[in-house]
Amino acid sequence: MSRCKHTRSPEHAVFCPDCGARLIQMRDEVKVPVPKKHGKKWSAQVTVNGERIYVDGDTEQEYYAKARAAKTELIEIKKASPKVSLGKVIDKFIKDNDAVLSPSTLNAYRSYRDTRFKRYMDTPIECINWQQMVNDESRKVAPKTVHNAFGLVTAALDHSGYQKPKVNLPKKAKAERPWLDYEQIQEFLEALQEKPYEIGAILALHGLRRSELLHLTADDIDTQAGVIHVRGASVIGEGNRLVDKDTNKNRTSTRDVHIVIPRLSDLIAGKEGRLITTNPTTLYGSINDLCRKSGLPQVGVHGLRHSYISLCFHLGWNIQTVMREGGYSNPQTVNEVYRHLAEQDANEDVLRMQKFFTSKKTSSL
Repeated sequence: MSRCKHTRSPEHAVFCPDCGARLIQMRDEVKVPVPKKHGKKWSAQVTVNGERIYVDGDTEQEYYAKARAAKTELIEIKKASPKVSLGKVIDKFIKDNDAVLSPSTLNAYRSYRDTRFKRYMDTPIECINWQQMVNDESRKVAPKTVHNAFGLVTAALDHSGYQKPKVNLPKKAKAERPWLDYEQIQEFLEALQEKPYEIGAILALHGLRRSELLHLTADDIDTQAGVIHVRGASVIGEGNRLVDKDTNKNRTSTRDVHIVIPRLSDLIAGKEGRLITTNPTTLYGSINDLCRKSGLPQVGVHGLRHSYISLCFHLGWNIQTVMREGGYSNPQTVNEVYRHLAEQDANEDVLRMQKFFTSKKTSSL
């Protein structure tokens, strides 16, 4: 702290008594609490980064040195660490994971980055009121969208070493999955004949996911053996372009599905290359349009996959067979997602029981 060469200055003097030079630069000095002597130690509580810490020293000078070092280090850290915005954290997460995440997942993440929490994207992480951010978005979009978008936020924060914020998210309503029962499937197939999207709809009625049927070529269907070889998938990537993947959703998704609708073999006769060439959105819309005109539930592509599973249960298939043909890895998923599909069969069982007790023989008892 000394600014001159004299050595006889008192320890805490502000000016040198010999030359008048300022010994302590009061303006630049880091302020810390004045210590008190407790036994042989000089100590006090110092506030560092919002927390009070205990600092002591064998001498008063040592205390001041340690206390100012703690405060100065914090100041230097703050100066050296520029504030990072939420948008930049998300951009880093997407960039660092673009080689491992599915193209469709990346496409969804980029969409959330551009459309969700927009007013907060340029705000520094430390300045965001997370609950307020969630509340604002919940007033605009469905709970499921908020959950998905905030999932990206927390993943990005964790990736950059930030603590995940604790917030209350809106409750998601349990969505009912539309499907066709076994009678409606027959009506649908009848109305579907000769439509340009017939192959796509029939493949979905074999339990194929949208990504799986979009990937299929004529060579993947062996009409002699009566099987569909499901190998790989095609998903919507950046710019709504179709991206081919060598792998399916999970290990059990790579499978051979038995052809159960004979019409499929007739439709692919003489076909070459990719079987579905229409836009996936067009396929979805065409199926729903046909359902609407036929007075059937608008099930889309994935709803036809559910319809196939409902038919499997109606016909009494073993759950292991359903899992193998449908490409499921977990029986609990099948039970939880499709347990409502047995309602029609259960109702018919009740009707048969009621009919039994209303017959002439039993009614006379």
